[in-house]
Amino acid sequence: MQRSIIELEAERLAWALETFPEATAYSSLQKLKEEIKEVEEDLHNPNPRGVQTLFEYADCLMCLFDSAARAGFKPDQIFEAFALKLKKNKSRTWIKNSNNTYSHVKQ
Repeated sequence: MQRSIIELEAERLAWALETFPEATAYSSLQKLKEEIKEVEEDLHNPNPRGVQTLFEYADCLMCLFDSAARAGFKPDQIFEAFALKLKKNKSRTWIKNSNNTYSHVKQ
């Protein structure tokens, strides 16, 4: 049986707190930036690394969860905020930016 993301995150956090005791919410975000660069490199490479890219996405998620945990947020709080933010975003009007990203129209 596959474990839930909540169970996996609890295991990851316990391991990270022991392995990286001096890490902070901020330092985990700095590490996230490094991991994002690796994903970007894969996406710009004409021959992406496939499974390796998938693992880089997982690294990004781990760094984000680590930062949130060290800032005092639990996964269930994040998912609750995720649901609320999704509802809010779905009610907004969006415009495409020149760099192919999107922004909501400011009210």
